[in-house]
Amino acid sequence: MSTPNREVDVDFLVFVERYATDLLKWDILTFFGQHPEACVSMPALARKIGRSMPAIRPEVGDLVLLGILEQGRAEADSEFTYQLTQDQQLRQMTIKFSHKQFTS
Repeated sequence: MSTPNREVDVDFLVFVERYATDLLKWDILTFFGQHPEACVSMPALARKIGRSMPAIRPEVGDLVLLGILEQGRAEADSEFTYQLTQDQQLRQMTIKFSHKQFTS
């Protein structure tokens, strides 16, 4: 029995190894990949992915430092907001990451 010939998507593997380094980051990336236009506060993100704020705080910070998330400030509030980077390559890879989990 032969297996189908599949090419390895090296860019995708590099993305996973660099950004999805633990389950919390995996959940955060999945959320933003499924909602690429979302701009949410940390408490809202924690609620949406079913995690605690203290648990996600360092992971969100890491993703901001890595450039995959952008940090802003809500105009009417002093709370920081987070959204997916505007870098098209990283956006596309995040979206691909979030959809690949459900189609493989």
